[in-house]
Amino acid sequence: MEFKDYKLNKQLQNALAEMNITTPTPIQEKTLPVILAGKDVVGIAQTGTGKTLAFLLPVIRDLKYSEQKTPRVLILVPTRELVVQVCEEIEKLTQYISVRTLGVYGGTNINTQKQLIHEGCDILVATPGRLFDLAMTGILRFKTIQKLIIDECDEMLDLGFRPQLKSIIELLPAKRQNLLFSATLVEEVEDLINAYFRNPEKIEAASSGTPLENIDQQFVSVKNFYTKINYLKMLLADKETYKKILIFTANKRLADLVSDELETEFPEEFGTIHSNKSQNYRLRMVQEFKTGDLRGIVATDLVSRGLDIDKVTHVINMDVPEVPENYMHRIGRTGRAEANGHALTLVTEKEEVFKHHIEGLMKMEVPLDPMPEEVTVSSELILEEEPAALHQPLKVKIVKHEAGPAFHEKKEKNKKENWGNSKKNKKLAKYKKPKKKRRN
Repeated sequence: MEFKDYKLNKQLQNALAEMNITTPTPIQEKTLPVILAGKDVVGIAQTGTGKTLAFLLPVIRDLKYSEQKTPRVLILVPTRELVVQVCEEIEKLTQYISVRTLGVYGGTNINTQKQLIHEGCDILVATPGRLFDLAMTGILRFKTIQKLIIDECDEMLDLGFRPQLKSIIELLPAKRQNLLFSATLVEEVEDLINAYFRNPEKIEAASSGTPLENIDQQFVSVKNFYTKINYLKMLLADKETYKKILIFTANKRLADLVSDELETEFPEEFGTIHSNKSQNYRLRMVQEFKTGDLRGIVATDLVSRGLDIDKVTHVINMDVPEVPENYMHRIGRTGRAEANGHALTLVTEKEEVFKHHIEGLMKMEVPLDPMPEEVTVSSELILEEEPAALHQPLKVKIVKHEAGPAFHEKKEKNKKENWGNSKKNKKLAKYKKPKKKRRN
């Protein structure tokens, strides 16, 4: 089927034509008729399969022109980057339609966002934390919300947004359509669905935990972090093969370490994204990566969901994620839109157990290849790799000495208790009890 078979209006069809999109992906083909029928939907599909268009197209098609100021569609996403990207997709789809879209997220001036909300919008895209803050100010009203869309719900719960998410849902009108899209369906997500959805239809475009078939996965055994750095530099020296790369690390400190090493070897070719970077900086890095001004980005898991970038040739994992689903989200950045992708994961001996957990989720084994002989093995260790003995707290033995000949009892006058200098305490010290006033 093609999009024209779904009775989309002419304006949407023209917008899709300008985006060079004619044929729906499996998740779009399965969900569009159900959403258009007004049913609640739970869509399970891997990243890069077109989940965003799957909910935007039917929502925009049903959105009639209105001059009311309060939003009618609420889209919740876990990260700032996803707010920006969803808003960009809406702008592309509504270039021939009069639809007001507003994106709100933390890290920016809340008063500016309050003013924009007061001016009015039809579709509100938000992170749960900032949306809840705005709702508590009283500037935002949810009484006109007709459709609720929760995208990347499992990641949203992983980031600790469960309380805000539940509070927001309870503020919404009972009569509404609920749509939820996610790469994995974990227990917490199912609990949310059971509590707030009305007989939702579950649609799977791919089994939860199944890797995209067009991603070539490779695991390589590497001794330590700085040996991984040496291996990474050797790979990136091949600029013809490694053209557009995402490099993932376990935390912000390691992301900065990797970035510093790459800046020395490949100046101004790689950017860095993690939660300590300002919002403007993060958005600029993503934009420069999209346009090709940057060859690659070093990122943490926190923002791995927010990077929706086409034609990423390689994903390189500097570590094995402890949470298997995070591995799926990482490698899902490549091999998008049916293109071939490559995912390389560098594994130390301690990380092999996490590799087995990932294979259990995927229900497949990936061989652990030896490190190439030409890679220099480093003896330098990062803090996490140093022997445990070096991190033991210093134990100081306190020796108690018995009283010697110099010890003597206090004199009687020095044994008096300190009553302080207040008038009340002086009287109490003198008379041993409060002095009462005489009655006439």
